[in-house]
Formats: sequence, C-alpha cells, structure tokens
Amino acid sequence: MNYFVTELSFEGYISKDYTNLRAAETWIKFLEAYHLNLFKTLSEDKKYTDSVCWLIIPKGDEAVKHLVQNYLNLVENLKTKFNKVHCIQEGESTFWHKYDVTTQTWLYLQFEACDKIYTQNEYDLKYLKGIHPNSRFGIIRPVMDSSVLDKQKFKPTVNKTILTGPFTVEYHGFVQTIIARNTGCEIDIPPMGVSRMPKDSWDMAENVGVNYLDYMMWKEWMENLSQYKYGYFLVPCIGAATFPLNCAYHGIPCIGVNRADTQRLLYPLLSVDYLDLEEAIKLTKKLTTNKEFYKEVSTYATHTFKKEFSKERFLQIINKEY
Repeated sequence: MNYFVTELSFEGYISKDYTNLRAAETWIKFLEAYHLNLFKTLSEDKKYTDSVCWLIIPKGDEAVKHLVQNYLNLVENLKTKFNKVHCIQEGESTFWHKYDVTTQTWLYLQFEACDKIYTQNEYDLKYLKGIHPNSRFGIIRPVMDSSVLDKQKFKPTVNKTILTGPFTVEYHGFVQTIIARNTGCEIDIPPMGVSRMPKDSWDMAENVGVNYLDYMMWKEWMENLSQYKYGYFLVPCIGAATFPLNCAYHGIPCIGVNRADTQRLLYPLLSVDYLDLEEAIKLTKKLTTNKEFYKEVSTYATHTFKKEFSKERFLQIINKEY
C-alpha cells in the first residue's frame, strides 16, 4: 500500500471532490495513497505492513530545524515503520544549498539512506546521479486532474499575458516582464511566495507595467487561466513546472526554459535554453505575427497534454528505473 508522508496536516485519502489539486495532492490522488502527517507519524509507535512511504521532506526553516535536532536518522526511523521509503526531490533540486552545512549534510544523508530517489524532470537526474551515484532513481511526473474543473466558468480568450511568478530570485518576474512586453498585451502575475516578494511589489506594479492577481486556490486559478493568450515560464527554478502543464490544458502558447519536462514535451517549438532571452523575444514576435504558428503550437500542446500527462501515463512512468 502507498502512503504519502508530508508536513500537510490532514490524514486520509484525497476525496473525489477535493479541488485544490496542486502537484503533491494530485500525486496522492493518482497513486490512491493514504496521506500521513510526517511529525505525527514519527511520534507514534506504529508499523505499516506491506507499505511504501513516499516522503516529501519539508523545506521551511523551522520544520527542517526541528527534524535535524530531533530526528537525525529520519529515513532510517521511517524504515522501521514502512517496508520501503522513497524520497521525493520535490521543488528545485538545488534548494538544499540555502541551509547551513549541518543541515545540508543531514539532507544529503537522508536521500542516501532511502530506497529510491524520485525527481520531477529528466534534467534533474544529471545533478542527482552525480551526488548519489549508487542510488536508484525514478521520475514522479507533474500531472493535472481536470475532472474537478467547471468549464462553464472558463473565460473567453482576451489579449492578456500571464507570467509564472513575481519579481523574486525563483521566478525572475522582472526580466519575464521585459520579454512579455513584446506581446503588446496586459501582463498579469500570480503572487507566488508572498513572504519572499519584495515589499514594494504592489507599489511598483503599475510603474513596471504589470498587474498582481489575488492569490487563488488551484481550481479558481485554472478557471481564471483560461482567458490568457500568452504565457511565460522563463524561470531559473523549474521545480514541478506545472505552469506549462496548466497552460497546455487550455492551449495557451507558453515560452519557457527547456530544462523542465512539461515545457520541453508540450512546447518544443517554444522552449529555449536557460537565460536565452534573445531567442524568447524572437519566439514572442513570431507568435504575435504568425497566426498559423500560434495555432500549431497551441494544438500540439493540447494534443500532447492528453497523450503524455494522463493518469495512465503517470503511473506507467513512475514504475520505471532511470
């Protein structure tokens, strides 16, 4: 039996009518896994027979500090409760470098101790195999469950552009804005990671030509996303890269970095090397002036979304060895 173990507070299965289906929640749903809170699981003397633990180690400073101080052998502890422990490298693969050396060492040793390491992009394997050469690897692909969406709430396409995220080191919203201006459209930005956003983001928004959206739960986000004509994913931190996936569902052309599997597979003609903003401008101009090209990349994205990012394909890939 599959158990997902994360810092999320709830216990149980993801219900069919649950609508905030972000990356982790969709994995749990598609794997038909039972979710357990990590801290509660560690504190209890309970064993789970014939079980696989899918572990996402928290990234918040306080949560990580607590684990380092109290559970030096976190994965070995979980191995006494579950038959196997799979560590998911969720988020940016290099996130752990932000911590002190003690914590970096601890995180490294947890991944070394697990039975299998899962990441989200083939690109990340090159990095992870270098530091964990003796480990087994798999890919847990980003997926999307559209069954909870209300198509009656979808909006007609208008001349608007949507960016991945704000003016932070994770999203490079400022340079994305500079490139997106070439569409000649209004530019909207979702306020991702509000606590890390510059405090003058909202004060400066009008001056730099963007509009910050209110934070939305996933269902509302997807129904609102339907209206955009262009999307941009020119980010340094690819993580799960659900943004191109969400755009592809609606057939919104998305220009983005080719390191993310979602971008590379769904938008091969709109994928650029990291920081190749010159090529991003060329593609923007082609999209805005060539209707046939726009239609080609849009149609390809929606077709490939159905083929490569279904539940069946997700379950097929998750069992592969890399």
